[in-house]
Amino acid sequence: MRVIGLTGGIGSGKSTVARAFQKLGVPVYIADEASKRILSEHPNAISQVTSLLGESAYVLNEDQHKVPNRKWIASKVFTDKKLLVDLNGILHPLVREDLQKWLVENQAHDYIIYEAAILFESGGDELCDKVLVVWSKEEERIARVVERDQVTESEVRQRLQNQWNDDQRLSKADFIIINDDIQLIEQFVKNIQEIMLK
Repeated sequence: MRVIGLTGGIGSGKSTVARAFQKLGVPVYIADEASKRILSEHPNAISQVTSLLGESAYVLNEDQHKVPNRKWIASKVFTDKKLLVDLNGILHPLVREDLQKWLVENQAHDYIIYEAAILFESGGDELCDKVLVVWSKEEERIARVVERDQVTESEVRQRLQNQWNDDQRLSKADFIIINDDIQLIEQFVKNIQEIMLK
């Protein structure tokens, strides 16, 4: 079974591409979703993140369960590079462990998609046979994220500073999808599927 890494800058359209692969029956592991689940449920993550960021990192929800205070965490780590590195140092090994378990469960497939926003930055590309990069214009990406996450443009630009730039990602890509027409994405994905099944 082969692993295709799927990455791209924030707001580039990775999720749209991932859904197109899922429609074709390809298993997709989404690192961001796994990271959120681990941050919420994994006892080691909860205790280490609380030690790193303080009690405010978690709040009680209406059912009196401790849940991550995501906006507060983001406001801390995206303005302090060391905190972000330390947080990633807690979460990335646990995500990798979770991914390895998931890969074993999905071994019957010809290939799987491993979607990660910071695939290269986290060293996740080392697990991949091929890497697919989704690209779209930076201004369009920023506008999408502002609308999607209800954040300011400057907050998005802050996050961008913690990711590789387009040139760095594209230089390491085996496949590139240019996301300037959403109607074409499914066709691009089908073309990649044909290559992977040869």
